[in-house]
Amino acid sequence: MKPPAVALRLAASGLILTLASVAHARPQWNAGLETGACGGGSSLGFEHPGWCNALHGDVLFLRERGSDFGLGPSLRIGAARFDDVRLDVGASLLIPITESFPLVIEAGPHLRNFRQPGVFGSVFFGLRSLNHYGRYEIASGLSLSYERAFGAETPSALWITARIDAAWLALPVILLYNAAR
Repeated sequence: MKPPAVALRLAASGLILTLASVAHARPQWNAGLETGACGGGSSLGFEHPGWCNALHGDVLFLRERGSDFGLGPSLRIGAARFDDVRLDVGASLLIPITESFPLVIEAGPHLRNFRQPGVFGSVFFGLRSLNHYGRYEIASGLSLSYERAFGAETPSALWITARIDAAWLALPVILLYNAAR
């Protein structure tokens, strides 16, 4: 390569680096309880309906404003009708419908009773606004999840739940603690 071409490339690289803006996006995390109806079976999953609960958490990256998309890992551990344990570990994609009410899509591997592998997919819609002053985002809304295990026992499940943020669940404890002080 000729010396003028090298100098031109170095100058162009330096110009690009000086014009590039620094990203100030900080990870935003959330935790909460999902509670609602679910059913398990071999078809769409509502042959054996019951009450189902799960603890859910996720971390979203890439967001500087409420109108930005977010991407990150998610974790959900729960029980369908209190007779099994379900673990979902996957990726979350936040799609900003409005600044305070986004759509969050999750998908990834699923594990039932720590021995039946499968896959899951979930859609959440509700309140989840970007916290400009901290790293915790409050999220409350409705969630629809589908799990498909590859084993012979109860291969699929459909969950329709309400997600209640951990901050709302902690408020009575905080109020009682402050009242006792």
